[in-house]
Amino acid sequence: MHELELTEVGKTFKNKTAVQDISICLGHGIYGLLGENGAGKTTLMRMLCGILKPTQGTIRCDGIPIMQMGGEYRRLLGYLPQDFGYYGDFSALRFLNYMAALKALPEEYARNRIDELLELVDLTKEKKNKLKTFSGGMLRRVGIAQALLNDPEILVLDEPTAGLDPGERVRFRNIISSLGKNRLVILSTHIVSDVEYIADKIMIMKEGQIMHIGDESQILKEAEGCVWKCTVPESQADELSRQYVISNLRNQADQVELRIVSKEKPIENAQPVEVTLEDAYLFFTKKKY
Repeated sequence: MHELELTEVGKTFKNKTAVQDISICLGHGIYGLLGENGAGKTTLMRMLCGILKPTQGTIRCDGIPIMQMGGEYRRLLGYLPQDFGYYGDFSALRFLNYMAALKALPEEYARNRIDELLELVDLTKEKKNKLKTFSGGMLRRVGIAQALLNDPEILVLDEPTAGLDPGERVRFRNIISSLGKNRLVILSTHIVSDVEYIADKIMIMKEGQIMHIGDESQILKEAEGCVWKCTVPESQADELSRQYVISNLRNQADQVELRIVSKEKPIENAQPVEVTLEDAYLFFTKKKY
């Protein structure tokens, strides 16, 4: 198994700092990188893949800087960008053969591997159809197949479920979960449910920094005692929404039930409730206290 180590990694574009001072060590398993759009996730993913060079710091694979490894590192790596390019007039089969050729995979190996991957992503029956006829979910499945062509030991997925319906999102999560058994998988998303059930470790990113990292129980423990439920008149609900982070709101006749994320008890009749991962994510990224 391989290990990625980031030491004080940062990236600046002109006057904007996208990533700053990240020092983490990633080993075997699935890592969920949670953060809002603009938090710096994609910049970090691109640096991990060697597409962008850090402005500062070093990324090492098994102790060797990835920029020194060149093709050796690329052979270990599979990458699904948020928007991967494809030719609409290519069939899924032709596209995967084309990508296999770009990766210089032996012809016989590529043929067998493509058959395996089409089965994995449930596209065998559609393999001769043109990509321009595919749904968003089907295209993401083609994307994961191309990322797996070289049987990578390090898999980087940037917003892999963006734009998918709930059924496709579940299907994709199940595929990713099965892939995490014998490789390092880094999955970037702003959707909490994408990582809630499959990530071995969760990293929460805000304004270019990793704010918290740990398994789900560790993340939840850090936000323990900071989630409240109360029922109030509608006028008071508006006021509380301006003052606090609201993780859920439900109208009940002339009353409103609120789920509030706050270190302090927001109002007298608020009762503490069990923390969910979504609550914890909001606690760390949307503080109003």
